[in-house]
Parts: sequence; C-alpha cells; structure tokens
Amino acid sequence: MGDFRARDADRDRAVETIEAAYVDGQLGDADRELRVSRALSAETLDELTGLTRDLQGAAAHEVVRPAPLSPAQLHAVASDRRPARTGLVVAGVVAAVVGVLALVPLVFLSTGNSDWTSSTGIDAPAVSSQAAAAEPASFEMTPGQVRRFLRAYEKRFGTLEAFEVGFFPQRVGVQVPVRGARPRMERWTWDGDWRQDTTAAAVRGPSQRVDAGAIDVRRLFANIEVAEQGLDVEEGRFTHALLVRWNGEPTELNIYVGNELGESGYLSTTPAGEVQRRHPYAP
Repeated sequence: MGDFRARDADRDRAVETIEAAYVDGQLGDADRELRVSRALSAETLDELTGLTRDLQGAAAHEVVRPAPLSPAQLHAVASDRRPARTGLVVAGVVAAVVGVLALVPLVFLSTGNSDWTSSTGIDAPAVSSQAAAAEPASFEMTPGQVRRFLRAYEKRFGTLEAFEVGFFPQRVGVQVPVRGARPRMERWTWDGDWRQDTTAAAVRGPSQRVDAGAIDVRRLFANIEVAEQGLDVEEGRFTHALLVRWNGEPTELNIYVGNELGESGYLSTTPAGEVQRRHPYAP
C-alpha cells in the first residue's frame, strides 16, 4: 500500500521543525535551505518524516498517520457494504424512524431550544458554544503560517508587492496595490481566509511599495526573540511587525514589543533580518 499524501498543514509542521533545529544549531545554512525546499515540495508523509527524523524535538511535530484497519474491522466493513435483503432494509428503516421519534421529546426537553423549527415542527438543539470555542485559530504568528500567508498572497493577487504589510499574533493586514496610473491601494486581512476591509483609495503619505517575498522568515522570528529580551520592556511580548518603506529609503521590517503597562519599544531590521537600529523603552 502506497504512502499517505501530505497536506499543507503537514508541510508547515515539518518546516517549523527544520527552522527550530536551525535556530538551535542542529543544521547549517545549506542543510536548512535544502530541507525546507524539499519539505515545501514533499508529496508524501514518508518524505516529510525522512527530512525531520534525525532532528531533536521532531517528535513534537510528528505527522499523525491514519491507523490501519485490523482483519476483523476489514471484514466488518466488507460485510456492511454487501447488499441486504429488501425485508431487512425495510425493517431497519422502520426501527430507525421509531428510534428517532422516541428521542425527539428527550432532545427537546434537554435543550429547551425553540429558536429553530423544522418543517415538521420539531425543535432542533442549538450548537454548543463550548464546541465552537474549541475550534483553533486559523492564523497564528509562526514561521509555517507566515510562509502560508506569503503563498496565499501571491496566489490571490499575483504579486508579493504591497504598500505595507502588518503581521499581528492572529492576523496579517496588507495594503494591496491596485493597478492604474495613480498609486491606489485596498486594505485586506488574512486570518486563514481573505477579507477585504476597504475599497480602492489613494495611497496616503510617502509610503512606497515593498517586496514581502524578501522577508527572511527564520531571521524574523529570531529577531522577535531579540526584541522581546533586549528592548528594556519588562515582560515584553511581540505585538506586531511592519514591513514599510518611506520616501525612497531602504525597506524596513520593524518589530514591536509591549506589555500590559503600556511600555513599548521596537527593533528596526532589513527584510533579510539585519538589525539596523534599536529603540528601547524610554520612561
């Protein structure tokens, strides 16, 4: 039996493992680049496992494979798929209907929900708010998710250029260029899906286009740690990062940290991750 096909989520987990191994010194530059490239193009789970098997901490990102069926389970599945006799089918349908009708009063009494009524007049239970709250966020500020955003942006707009890109813990905000003779842009948000926030408008101020594809994702996250620890912000945590360019100056990737007391600072870097200036908290 062939290996299982890899999903985008599997590839992202593998890339995160490789990046973490690179940051803590397990991999050199060339090895890291080769493994990331192969992980992003991997088609099967075996390929991803082979790229991370020898890395410390890889178990935390291990790909979960579907468990194979036992012979008894295979026999049961095969039996379920055999055509049944007409009499047995009718009997089964009747029994199912009787069972459902018997459960309706119990469902109605236990939920007490009368906001939705079907064509039969039977009240349906509401969706559990706890179950809805348990759903994971679609975007989190991780290396794999940032790469996913860059792929989605290029696919959606056919470019990696923007007037500004803002990375936040659970979303990305982009000023997307609009084609035309004059500089215009639309504001879009990515949180796992695209949402257009504004229609086309004139670009205000001296901002110029930036290339999001120039961001070194690994060094971005390394610099986030530097900013959190080296800007004199007590218990400072990453708040956002802005990719911007002003008045013909070089493009900047500014990383901001803050705390609950309103204290903040930022680290100014190039898109490639070279630190240009530090702006620590100043009372």
